[in-house]
Amino acid sequence: MFEWREDFELGIQSIDDQHKKLLAVGNEISHLLADHDENTDDYDEIIKVIGELKEYTVYHFNTEEELFKRYNYPDYEAHKKEHDDFIAYIDSFDFSTIDDDQKKVIRDLLKKIINWVFNHIITTDFLYKEFLIKHGIK
Repeated sequence: MFEWREDFELGIQSIDDQHKKLLAVGNEISHLLADHDENTDDYDEIIKVIGELKEYTVYHFNTEEELFKRYNYPDYEAHKKEHDDFIAYIDSFDFSTIDDDQKKVIRDLLKKIINWVFNHIITTDFLYKEFLIKHGIK
């Protein structure tokens, strides 16, 4: 489902690699949904993938934000707000209700990842592409 395309590339290797990893986590979520059976309990797998998503997303956001601060990126605050909002979404999971409808939780998570990751990469991240490249980041 999550396939890297050339038009996602910023031309900044470290960030492109991190985006690829985020797509890989998206694929884990997609496979979890495809393999989910109402008769199985995927609670542990759901918790694991949410934790992995948060951990890697925070790492990736920190990478971008450190570059923004180092080079005084003018849209730092707006970009950081998008990052903070996404982390808040991940933090909003009520783990005690996952078992109420595991399939819905996975589906909603996948939908959020599809919308957010692709929109963020091809719109918001492209706004800083030339700025960082101009500062020698490759």
